[in-house]
Amino acid sequence: YKKFIIEMNLNTSLIINKPKKLIIWCLNHLNVNQKIIFGYTIALGISITGVTIGRFIGDSWEKKAIDIQKHALSKTITLHNLQTGVLQVRTHQQQLIPLTKQPEDFQKKYAYIVEHSRNITDNWSKIKYLVVESVHTKEEQLILLNLLEKYHKVPKIYLQELDDIVQRINIKSLKSETKIREAQNLLLDFTNSSIAISFDSISDELNDILKTFKSESEIAENNLIQALRLSNWIIFVSLSFSIAIAAFFASQISRGISNPILQLDNFARKVTGEENFDQQIAINTKDEIGTLASSFNQLVFQVKQLLQEQKESTAHLRAIIDNLADGLLVSDINGNIINSNPVITRMFCLGDVELTGINCHEFMPEIVELLTQSQQNPQTIFTTELELTKYKIGHASVTGIVEIVSEHDSESNSEKLAPKYIGSVILIRDITQEKEIDQMKTDFISTVSHELRTPLTSVLGFASIIQEKLEADVFPLLPIENRKSKKTIRRVRDNINIIISEAERLTALINDVLDIAKMEAGKLEWKKESIQVEKLIERSLLVTSSLFSDHNLELIVDIESGLSEIIGDRDRLMQVVINLISNAVKFTDRGSITCQARKLDNHIVVSIIDTGAGITSEDRAKVFEKFQQVGETLTDKPKGTGLGLPICQQIIEHHGGDIWVESQIGKGSNFSFSLPLTKRDSISELEKIINLDSLMRQLKEHSTQSIPTCSLDQKTILVVDDDSNIRELLRQSLEPQGYIVNQACNGLDAIKQIKLVKPDLIILDVMMPQINGFDVAAILKNNPETMDIPIIMLSIVEDKERGYRLGIDRYMTKPINSDSLMTEISSLLCQGTSTKKVLVVDKNASALLTLSEVLQTQGYNVVEASNGEECIEKALSLKPDMIIVDSGLSQQYDLIKTLRFEKKMENFCFILLGDDEKEGLIIQEM
Repeated sequence: YKKFIIEMNLNTSLIINKPKKLIIWCLNHLNVNQKIIFGYTIALGISITGVTIGRFIGDSWEKKAIDIQKHALSKTITLHNLQTGVLQVRTHQQQLIPLTKQPEDFQKKYAYIVEHSRNITDNWSKIKYLVVESVHTKEEQLILLNLLEKYHKVPKIYLQELDDIVQRINIKSLKSETKIREAQNLLLDFTNSSIAISFDSISDELNDILKTFKSESEIAENNLIQALRLSNWIIFVSLSFSIAIAAFFASQISRGISNPILQLDNFARKVTGEENFDQQIAINTKDEIGTLASSFNQLVFQVKQLLQEQKESTAHLRAIIDNLADGLLVSDINGNIINSNPVITRMFCLGDVELTGINCHEFMPEIVELLTQSQQNPQTIFTTELELTKYKIGHASVTGIVEIVSEHDSESNSEKLAPKYIGSVILIRDITQEKEIDQMKTDFISTVSHELRTPLTSVLGFASIIQEKLEADVFPLLPIENRKSKKTIRRVRDNINIIISEAERLTALINDVLDIAKMEAGKLEWKKESIQVEKLIERSLLVTSSLFSDHNLELIVDIESGLSEIIGDRDRLMQVVINLISNAVKFTDRGSITCQARKLDNHIVVSIIDTGAGITSEDRAKVFEKFQQVGETLTDKPKGTGLGLPICQQIIEHHGGDIWVESQIGKGSNFSFSLPLTKRDSISELEKIINLDSLMRQLKEHSTQSIPTCSLDQKTILVVDDDSNIRELLRQSLEPQGYIVNQACNGLDAIKQIKLVKPDLIILDVMMPQINGFDVAAILKNNPETMDIPIIMLSIVEDKERGYRLGIDRYMTKPINSDSLMTEISSLLCQGTSTKKVLVVDKNASALLTLSEVLQTQGYNVVEASNGEECIEKALSLKPDMIIVDSGLSQQYDLIKTLRFEKKMENFCFILLGDDEKEGLIIQEM
């Protein structure tokens, strides 16, 4: 600013006589910041000066007014206290007259008079002080002097005479009515005496004086208000004036800044509108705008050169984009399409529609969420499937577009390069044909797997029967001392075991194929329950404990203490852990297997770490693909079916987690999966799964507790299956148990036979020609003559809920587990028919409906309640035999304790439905 000060000193006359030229000089010679500082400094100075003057005047007037008010208040308080003392003395003196008969009260009242007399004396002295020190006007001084001269002896004389009368009366000696009346007359005469009247006049005089001082205080208060108004007015005027000055300078500075900018803007519009980059702008100011104009001229020249180069490269790039096999869209940060290729319009059958400028939300709402994720993580590729047309499906991949920009790092106080999101690239591929092929493959595998179950059931069943017959009836008859017979027996026994073992392995393979097919189709039943990760791993290790001893491997368990519970399907998650442990053991020849669990952010991460051969980077990308096996590269023979890890991935992703592998060749592998921590209250009531198998079994057991042991001899069982081998297998399994077995080759045949001979139990297949098993069960359960026949549904199709809704008693799947089948048959034949009354309580309407329908089909009389109060009310009025209630509701309303103490309800059956560590619910008889 030295140059500015020197030139200002040389132009003093210019400053005084021509302020407008001063402003123009400033606008031409100062930069933008200096112009703004110059103008607003003057305005700020005026504002501060005006505020300071206003506050000074207002404060001085305010101080003077407050001082006057303070003195007026001091005088008013003194006079008011004197008036109060006079009135109190006078009042208590008059109250002495009737108290001459009561010595104690008389003395007390007189003590009050003495106390107030001191108050009068003190305030009389203060009035004298006010006359000398605190009176501001002559009028006030004369008023107070007049009061003192007129009454300066009256209070003293009044109190002395009153004291003489009290001494003369001698209240303790008043024993006769005559004496009392004389004393009262003395006091009454004193009350009406001239000195008493003069004493009363003091109070009247004080009233007038107080009015005078009150008006003085009001005047001082008005002066105070006027002072504040004047102060505010001065401040307002100074601020208004400074605002006007600021507005004036702002307008002048604005013109000095905006006019060159407008010229620059018009020039820029002209250049871009006409696309004429040969023009130059002439702005000669010495501030930043002049520098900007010079830079802009240089920029125009550089743009001209870049456009020439771009025209050559754009044609080549456009040709590449237009000839891409996939559809291409490019969007900006707001999701607006800024580029596309012709393939995208053909995919969506849009004709010649111009997509540029259309928002992706209007064009493809399915990918809006992916665009948001891409903006948050630009370097990650996000994918989804979307419908192209009614019969075509596309696969969309979205990735962010970033540019490297320089940012200031506040920690190191330096510049650093960082990625900046500027848009997204969307690639869409038509996968209709791939989907159709994949669906055909899945349908084929599912159909073949289902069809394999039927012959596999026969193989396993007959092999088990052959093994049983050989062990029971054949082998004991052969001479064991004969070496050849002994060798033959051992060989036959081993061969039978191999058949059964291989059939069971084939069953496991089929189950894996069906599981992954049902997962992909979304038809797999999932249980939702509270799970402790420690116990999940503990049970998984217990199942796989034999693997470690067989392979001589060390087991290391590293579980973080105090892990929170997770929500999920216990059996499926155990399947994941067992599969990962089994794989680790398979590919580890020596060393250790580590089972690790840690809490990381809002997830629990479980890791199975081995010291095996490891996996190559190429195989790591394929381990979670169906039918892919890393064993092909590590060993001569692949181990497993290649479905275990894909199933694990499906299970973990269904639970909202991730599964991944980290591995190095020669150092081992680390398979990890994460599961989100979820509060128990967050489980959707609609996802609540009721274990109908366990519930039905519990109810039947309760219903048959009072039924004596029944004889199962001569019980007739009707086997309904379109496969003759299955019928024969069941016949050979059931007849040795003492049952009479009838057979039906299809549903219609079964209905005809049941009309002729009513069986004691029916074993029913689902997939049969003409009429399926569900329809047969519906017909039988809706007929009063056959509705009480127990039905076991035995099928390769798993649809338990549908079966239980129809009224079947048990649902079992093929291949047949003979022991479980015989147990269920025995239980059902002994249970009889139930007519018990059941109260079902659940706040979930869906669960309540399911339970009610299933129980009604089983012959129970069902009453429903949706909350604790309704449960208590209906239980007390209807007296049910059983109550089935959600465990949460039971705890909330303390239903067990409440109902146990009611009359005639001491021994009813109370069943709780909730989360349990083993079965996903608590089924508890109270």
